[in-house]
Amino acid sequence: MVLSAYFQPYEAEDIKAAQLAWWCDELQDWTREQVVWALRKWNRERPRIRPTPGDIVAICKEARGKKYAASMPAPPHDPPKERVSRDRAAEILAEAGFSPKRFGGDA
Repeated sequence: MVLSAYFQPYEAEDIKAAQLAWWCDELQDWTREQVVWALRKWNRERPRIRPTPGDIVAICKEARGKKYAASMPAPPHDPPKERVSRDRAAEILAEAGFSPKRFGGDA
Protein backbone atom coordinates (compact mmCIF):
# COMPACT_ATOMS: atom_id res chain seq x y z
CA MET A 1 0.00 0.00 0.00
CA VAL A 2 1.37 3.40 -1.01
CA LEU A 3 0.37 5.19 2.21
CA SER A 4 1.67 2.57 4.67
CA ALA A 5 4.89 4.50 5.26
CA TYR A 6 2.88 7.43 6.62
CA PHE A 7 1.04 5.52 9.35
CA GLN A 8 2.36 4.69 12.78
CA PRO A 9 2.53 0.95 13.54
CA TYR A 10 0.63 1.42 16.82
CA GLU A 11 -2.31 3.37 15.35
CA ALA A 12 -5.70 1.79 15.97
CA GLU A 13 -7.42 0.22 13.00
CA ASP A 14 -10.38 2.61 13.18
CA ILE A 15 -8.00 5.59 13.04
CA LYS A 16 -6.21 4.10 10.05
CA ALA A 17 -9.58 3.49 8.35
CA ALA A 18 -10.68 7.08 8.99
CA GLN A 19 -7.40 8.43 7.62
CA LEU A 20 -7.63 6.23 4.53
CA ALA A 21 -11.21 7.40 3.94
CA TRP A 22 -10.02 11.01 4.20
CA TRP A 23 -7.21 10.36 1.72
CA CYS A 24 -9.57 8.55 -0.67
CA ASP A 25 -12.17 11.32 -0.53
CA GLU A 26 -9.60 14.02 -1.27
CA LEU A 27 -7.74 12.12 -3.99
CA GLN A 28 -10.65 10.43 -5.80
CA ASP A 29 -10.36 12.74 -8.82
CA TRP A 30 -6.75 11.73 -9.49
CA THR A 31 -5.39 8.52 -11.00
CA ARG A 32 -3.30 6.15 -8.94
CA GLU A 33 -0.26 7.01 -11.05
CA GLN A 34 -0.70 10.74 -10.42
CA VAL A 35 -1.03 10.21 -6.66
CA VAL A 36 2.00 7.91 -6.50
CA TRP A 37 4.04 10.40 -8.52
CA ALA A 38 3.01 13.24 -6.19
CA LEU A 39 3.80 11.17 -3.09
CA ARG A 40 7.26 10.37 -4.46
CA LYS A 41 7.83 14.04 -5.27
CA TRP A 42 6.78 14.97 -1.73
CA ASN A 43 9.10 12.35 -0.27
CA ARG A 44 12.06 13.56 -2.33
CA GLU A 45 11.51 17.19 -1.33
CA ARG A 46 10.31 16.75 2.29
CA PRO A 47 11.32 13.25 3.42
CA ARG A 48 10.80 13.90 7.13
CA ILE A 49 7.37 15.53 6.97
CA ARG A 50 4.15 13.56 6.74
CA PRO A 51 1.93 14.97 3.96
CA THR A 52 -1.78 15.61 4.09
CA PRO A 53 -4.06 14.79 1.18
CA GLY A 54 -4.20 18.53 0.48
CA ASP A 55 -0.42 18.59 0.03
CA ILE A 56 -0.65 15.82 -2.55
CA VAL A 57 -3.58 17.46 -4.35
CA ALA A 58 -1.60 20.71 -4.54
CA ILE A 59 1.33 18.90 -6.18
CA CYS A 60 -1.02 17.24 -8.67
CA LYS A 61 -2.71 20.55 -9.51
CA GLU A 62 0.61 22.32 -9.97
CA ALA A 63 1.83 19.60 -12.34
CA ARG A 64 -1.45 19.67 -14.28
CA GLY A 65 -1.26 23.47 -14.53
CA LYS A 66 2.30 23.37 -15.84
CA LYS A 67 1.38 20.72 -18.39
CA TYR A 68 -1.64 22.74 -19.53
CA ALA A 69 0.38 25.96 -19.73
CA ALA A 70 3.06 24.23 -21.80
CA SER A 71 0.43 23.06 -24.29
CA MET A 72 -0.94 26.56 -24.85
CA PRO A 73 0.31 28.56 -27.82
CA ALA A 74 2.57 31.47 -27.04
CA PRO A 75 0.70 34.77 -26.84
CA PRO A 76 1.06 37.01 -29.90
CA HIS A 77 3.90 39.44 -29.57
CA ASP A 78 2.79 42.98 -30.33
CA PRO A 79 5.37 45.03 -32.19
CA PRO A 80 6.79 47.89 -30.12
CA LYS A 81 4.85 51.11 -30.55
CA GLU A 82 6.55 54.26 -31.68
CA ARG A 83 6.82 56.82 -28.91
CA VAL A 84 5.37 60.30 -29.44
CA SER A 85 7.93 63.11 -29.36
CA ARG A 86 7.61 65.92 -26.79
CA ASP A 87 6.80 68.43 -29.50
CA ARG A 88 4.09 66.24 -31.04
CA ALA A 89 2.62 65.54 -27.56
CA ALA A 90 2.44 69.30 -26.94
CA GLU A 91 0.70 69.78 -30.31
CA ILE A 92 -1.86 67.09 -29.51
CA LEU A 93 -2.59 68.70 -26.13
CA ALA A 94 -2.93 72.14 -27.74
CA GLU A 95 -5.31 70.75 -30.40
CA ALA A 96 -7.44 69.29 -27.58
CA GLY A 97 -7.52 72.67 -25.87
CA PHE A 98 -5.47 71.55 -22.89
CA SER A 99 -2.69 73.81 -21.66
CA PRO A 100 -1.04 72.47 -18.50
CA LYS A 101 0.75 74.79 -16.13
CA ARG A 102 4.47 74.22 -15.98
CA PHE A 103 6.71 74.48 -12.97
CA GLY A 104 8.85 77.57 -13.02
CA GLY A 105 7.08 78.92 -16.09
CA ASP A 106 4.48 81.57 -16.68
CA ALA A 107 1.18 80.95 -14.95
